[in-house]
Amino acid sequence: METPYPIPPSLLPLLAALIWYCWILRARKSPTHLPPGPKGLPWIGNAFQMPTNNPWFTYNAWAKSHGPIMHVSVFGQSMIILNSAKVVRDLLDRRSANYSDRPDLYFGGEVVGYKYALPLCAYGDFFRQQRKLSTGIMGSKSTMQWQSLEEKNIKTFLLKLLKKPESFREDIHPTIASITFAVTHGYIVQKENDPFIPIGKKANADFAQCVIPGAYLCDSLPILQYIPKWMMGAKFRREAKEFRHSAEQIRDVPYDFVKAEVARGTAKASFTASLIQREQNLTAEKDFLYKWTSASIFGAATDTTVAALESFFFAMSLYPEVQVKAQEELDRVVGMERLPSFEDRSNLLYVNALLSEVHRWNPVLPLAIAHRAMEDDTYMGFLIPKGAIMVPNSWAILHNQSIYPDPMTFNPERFLNNTDAQPEINPDPRKFAFGYGRRVCPGKDLADDILFISIAMVLTAFDIRGPKGTGDAEIRCTSSLLSRPPPFECEISPRSDIVEALIRRSTEEQ
Repeated sequence: METPYPIPPSLLPLLAALIWYCWILRARKSPTHLPPGPKGLPWIGNAFQMPTNNPWFTYNAWAKSHGPIMHVSVFGQSMIILNSAKVVRDLLDRRSANYSDRPDLYFGGEVVGYKYALPLCAYGDFFRQQRKLSTGIMGSKSTMQWQSLEEKNIKTFLLKLLKKPESFREDIHPTIASITFAVTHGYIVQKENDPFIPIGKKANADFAQCVIPGAYLCDSLPILQYIPKWMMGAKFRREAKEFRHSAEQIRDVPYDFVKAEVARGTAKASFTASLIQREQNLTAEKDFLYKWTSASIFGAATDTTVAALESFFFAMSLYPEVQVKAQEELDRVVGMERLPSFEDRSNLLYVNALLSEVHRWNPVLPLAIAHRAMEDDTYMGFLIPKGAIMVPNSWAILHNQSIYPDPMTFNPERFLNNTDAQPEINPDPRKFAFGYGRRVCPGKDLADDILFISIAMVLTAFDIRGPKGTGDAEIRCTSSLLSRPPPFECEISPRSDIVEALIRRSTEEQ
């Protein structure tokens, strides 16, 4: 006898659970006067309309029809998308007391365990303790102590570019990771086959994937945690073991290394060592706090800096005229007899403007990590319900024509022509690139320092040339939490025999 069901019988329990869950949500009284947004379907809302690739482009397009503050719903979960600088400033900065929490991401937070990492940590005592510890090492004054370390590692990167320029992209991550591991754990990365580098790289990639709002259906439907692993829709349960392992490795392995070094009396100066050494009797609670804080600092400072440096190389391959102007300034200020240092920064106005444009043109976090409304609120006559996920579209702000004229073009000079009469035109993009309110990235000064010295040294030493691209077109980058340039080729060659000898000599002297 032919079955009357058009779907596989194995999916019937999942379908029944979904219908029951949606019916419960429907029974709740829906809030009125929500911000406008695309029309959804009964029960499931906008679930089938949510973009999976480059969502910041879609949200920006929706804003043209619905305005700078929009509401969408996914299986009853409200999401408020913020597409303008004013809305972000009014809510996340000025009303930060209500919007400093993070959403409950079931997969990335609960299953994988990142709910204890600083970027995802709920607003409370554990968050405040981590924040206080991290700002002690990551503040603008504190980061100066790491500048000589940064200069040393970037000189080593220059030597790698000299020897094997075609591998520039593969060499960026170990270079930045070597700096951040030294800062956070006092660990000196080995030249080849270092065991810590793959641990950091895997954990960063997994984190970026598992914390994207909407990436896992179980975040909107926690009831899926009860379905068997073999059923369709349970892929997240099969991935959980792998992701959790990488999270535990980046949390425990570098920390345990430092702990053993401290016990032997051989630990190098670092953030983690300073935490352990100041405790006479390290409790399990403090041990847990210190592990997550040091791991969070490493992760936050590494992958975002790597992505930004990749964008720099990409921009230089598309805009050679920008590169020429920066090199002219470097030759004038620094000369060809040495490499630039942090002492030159105040005199390198164009190079600083170029760095600002890197932050603006392809922001590392196009959608800032989502916030959560802790209580009901009203804004512009609209209700923002308690528990709503707040999604700041930083890309839309940094590419708003009225704020940044000709936004798709990479143009550092926009930051040199600012006038006090128009402070709202071409503001510092760091205000939007590193998060908002009480969730601003604590590692922004360290990341900015690393990027500055990297850009200054690379442009002093090398010419970057690439195939002609569509510089004025939308740059469709990767679509995880971080935005990275697509695969691209470029030729990297030393600017002269003099600079080639300078690179070799500077690394030999280290």
